[in-house]
Amino acid sequence: MFCHVALSLCPQVRTKPFGFLTWDNVKWLELSMDRTNKNEKRRDKHNIKTYTLLGGGKMNWIDDTKNAINFIENNLLDNINVDDVSKHINSSTDYFQRIFNIVTGLSISEYIRNRRLTLAGEELKNTQAKVIDVSAKYGYDSPDSFTKAFTRFHGVTPTSARVSSENLKYFYPLSFKIFIKGGFGMNRKIIPNIPDIGYYGNETDFGVNILAATFQIAGTKMERPELAFYSGMANHFCWIEGNWVGSRGCECFGNSNETPFQEELRLLKTIGWLAKYVNVSRDNDGKMLNTDEEQIKCDFVESIDKGYPILSRRMNNHRYNIVIGYEDDGRKIVRKEAVDEKGYHKDAETFVYENWENDILDYIVLKEPLEPVPERQRILEQLKLIITRARRTDKIRGFISSGFAAWEAYLQMLEHEDLSVLPLDIPNKDSVNLRLGIYCDGLCQIWERHAALDYYRLLAEKYPEWREELNTAVAALDECSKYGGFLWTQGFSFDEKGYEKFRDPAARKILADEGRKAMHKDMEAIEQFEKILRKEGM
Repeated sequence: MFCHVALSLCPQVRTKPFGFLTWDNVKWLELSMDRTNKNEKRRDKHNIKTYTLLGGGKMNWIDDTKNAINFIENNLLDNINVDDVSKHINSSTDYFQRIFNIVTGLSISEYIRNRRLTLAGEELKNTQAKVIDVSAKYGYDSPDSFTKAFTRFHGVTPTSARVSSENLKYFYPLSFKIFIKGGFGMNRKIIPNIPDIGYYGNETDFGVNILAATFQIAGTKMERPELAFYSGMANHFCWIEGNWVGSRGCECFGNSNETPFQEELRLLKTIGWLAKYVNVSRDNDGKMLNTDEEQIKCDFVESIDKGYPILSRRMNNHRYNIVIGYEDDGRKIVRKEAVDEKGYHKDAETFVYENWENDILDYIVLKEPLEPVPERQRILEQLKLIITRARRTDKIRGFISSGFAAWEAYLQMLEHEDLSVLPLDIPNKDSVNLRLGIYCDGLCQIWERHAALDYYRLLAEKYPEWREELNTAVAALDECSKYGGFLWTQGFSFDEKGYEKFRDPAARKILADEGRKAMHKDMEAIEQFEKILRKEGM
């Protein structure tokens, strides 16, 4: 075994490959400082610190660097400089500058600038603050100087950062860990009290369940009907016109996104959470382009250490999973998933993965609680969003139909698609079995209409001025949701007999006709929501 003094360097802009100071580095650091220690007696007269590593066995430079970083973090919005930091730890400016640079690979001014630009980027991305106000807040004399520094750091201008789907760079506060390397390397941390996350083959339902579990673990209690409403899952319907196979997965949370994580971040901000999102870009060989393995591990370990789970997706699995722990300092992660190589599970189960960073597609890390949007405003904004999606005629990202346009595409395909040339059932190949399963993906979205009914009923009691409209909408959505189980009442099943029945155009016309009745009930509910907005002058 031998001792490492490890710097936990997590920023996107990393200055050293791993941030480790081995004992050889410590000796180098010691020799570097030894030249200055010759003046120790003179400095002591002025009560200025020097550092002895071997002779006195001290490592005060670690404590002082930590204290300096804490001082910087606590005063980032103040007009601090290198002299202030050195004075705080009772050291000379030139001397501590060298120590700080040897330990971190950065000058003190670089560290301050990187942290301020990181926070400025987050503020511009997640609030409506003006660029001129943000520039002044983070110590810049003019918007022009701020824009130049911001663009050099993030690669986009402050104005573009608001609308860009690109990830802004994030430079984390530096922290220190001293650990012993060797022996058994199992460092395991699991977030306690993980609730069950139900999965019954309904991806829409599972999306709400996994969000509910995530927020519960993070300390934000939100009942499931309320979450179904604010997430949009209770009124979600997406479909890819003319493409059965491509529509698989349309029921998953996020298909309403124009840009990555748009909906997820909207929901988090609405209920009061600041979050970091990363959509991992890769080249044809799978090499990461916009981040790296160490950055991702840092994000995950830091979040788990705070007690916050991570929402993530794998490249070959469109479902979210929830990361609840890690082992071996992040070299392995522990996550709950609804499916593995053996098939589906009633409840999400816990798995441990090595080399997990090689197949990660994207992830969301909770950063800190925010003040939630006031309830009445939150409700009206969500109703407006539901209406907009339902009435939308253009396609999401150019190919996904939404709302009533999705309904029409779905029912048109169901009634008129020629399935006579398809085999009944061939594993992992296009077949009637596969088409029936994808048709059920659409039904999962319709069935979820029932999920928010109790919340609508609660709102009808709380806001009597909306009661008539909400009660009418509840009745309509309740009827609409029943279409989710209609096919089972007609003798359809996942066996040869059921596949033969689904291949029959006459049988599918019955399903399509009933679907149009359900669509009209969905429209009726939307009309009631529109009445509420008109009452509110929106």
